[in-house]
Amino acid sequence: MEKTPEKPTPGGKAFIIPLRDMIDGGLSSSLERRVETALKESSVGVENIQPLLIFEIDTYGGRLEPAFEISEYISKTDKARTVAYIPNKAISAGSLITLSCNEIVMGPQAELGDCEPIIPAVEGGYQTAGEKIQTLLRTKFRKFADKNGYPPLLAEAMVTKEMEVYQIFTEEAPQGRFITSKELKDMSQAESDKIKSRRLIVEAGKLLTMHAKEAREYGFARAIVEDRKELLGLYGLTQEEVIELETNWSENMVRFLDSVAPILLSVGLIALWLELKAPGFGLPGIVGISCLATVFLSKYMVGLAEAPEMLLFMLGVMLLAVEIFLLPGFGLAGITGILLMLMGTTLAFQDFVVPQTPYHYEELRGNLLKIFSSMAVSLLVIALMVRYLPGIPLFGRLVLSASEEAELGFGTTLAIPTVGLVGRRGYALSTLRPSGRAEFNGEVLDVVTQGEFVEGGQKVEIVEVRGNRVVVRPA
Repeated sequence: MEKTPEKPTPGGKAFIIPLRDMIDGGLSSSLERRVETALKESSVGVENIQPLLIFEIDTYGGRLEPAFEISEYISKTDKARTVAYIPNKAISAGSLITLSCNEIVMGPQAELGDCEPIIPAVEGGYQTAGEKIQTLLRTKFRKFADKNGYPPLLAEAMVTKEMEVYQIFTEEAPQGRFITSKELKDMSQAESDKIKSRRLIVEAGKLLTMHAKEAREYGFARAIVEDRKELLGLYGLTQEEVIELETNWSENMVRFLDSVAPILLSVGLIALWLELKAPGFGLPGIVGISCLATVFLSKYMVGLAEAPEMLLFMLGVMLLAVEIFLLPGFGLAGITGILLMLMGTTLAFQDFVVPQTPYHYEELRGNLLKIFSSMAVSLLVIALMVRYLPGIPLFGRLVLSASEEAELGFGTTLAIPTVGLVGRRGYALSTLRPSGRAEFNGEVLDVVTQGEFVEGGQKVEIVEVRGNRVVVRPA
């Protein structure tokens, strides 16, 4: 183990900020809050100090964009000395965050590396992101490695499968230096003769993942400690001198809601459909509105959804309701409503409007896949409910169970004779919610009420005819 480092500055405070589980937008917001709290507390009554921020990282990774935000934020935190402590694992996006810190300390069994960017595949599962994303990720790994004194070539090898890296030992570099297989192949004979020995660090087709001793040997880990107590002792600290800043309950709740947002979206759409199929306003409407509101609230809390996205979605719902309740058939208002709902939901899942980077395009593709999958599940469930719901006594009244056959009084509506319709009386063939069909002296017409619901079989009277729009009221 290296010589015990001194404290960051006399009188400086130390803070432990855990980063566990999935890397997501909620964790990014939480980390910024906790770092700001640490910097504020460390500056109370003390000037010209540099606090110690220990990020306890234990994660298999997560979303790439929050990892970018977290790593850039840590890298630009120049008012503190940052340490990444890995008790168990910092894999994928966790390795990027680790390299953004000034120092790395690992537990005896800890692992670091393997940051292959993956995106959702259309056919299901995941696939490796394209070269545009990998190039951006390699750049960040190199930048953080150069800044904090880690081997840039090995940092790149955590991202790039095609890279084969050797460590060579010469008289000029008795401790060894890292080169690629291409650099080794392109060496002159004189340069090759200087190599005393070499060893393969990572072969082509594999990503670099290191255990603690390898990370220590390759120049990443500055020390290996048994536990947090030994970690603090490494910096001359005791547990009483350290403040731990955990996530609060609201941040944990937001992270959970954000992870189940696609499920809530499906449930909300199904519940709204049930509400539209039943007269009045009841439990399905409450459930639908609550689920959709929770989706947007969770996205708002992680810094994605804003007022414009919510307004777009609400406007879409209103247009769709107008199409269903006031206008016969399905036309421009309904299509526009669906498009606005889709647009508002998509924008709520991301922090950009127009994609400008390769990662934006990949994220947009992933978001659309999530949203369309949620809608597909909703449509499937609705189709099953249409098929089987009438057989359930509790819900049978929500769906018209009889077929629209001629012997039951249904027929094909042709051109509407507008002369003499006002004042005619007939009866509703189906529940008018508020649109549906009614029969007048053997003639079946598409009608719409003035807003009220009319049960099937109830007598109605035509009060107004405007073009093809026939308005009725209970007789």
